[in-house]
Amino acid sequence: MIMRGSRRQWIALILSGIFPGLGQFYLRAWGKGAAFLFAGGVATWALGRLVSVQDILAGLLPYPGATLTALLALLAVFLWSVVDAWLSGGRPQP
Repeated sequence: MIMRGSRRQWIALILSGIFPGLGQFYLRAWGKGAAFLFAGGVATWALGRLVSVQDILAGLLPYPGATLTALLALLAVFLWSVVDAWLSGGRPQP
């Protein structure tokens, strides 16, 4: 299996996989990085407000619908950030 992609693409992809926006900051796309970082932070905050660690350990979800919505929003932001970092990393630098 041949792995394609530049070193920039892989680094941006890994950073965005750690937290949305980090890969865009690495690629110096400041506006997109800030937007992804903000969206990821808001989704993480919302998820943290809906369910606590104690609830998870006890197997309880007080608001299952809202928790699922926040979790899906966070997943969407992560995936969008990773795909954008990969595609942006493959473009020539200005």
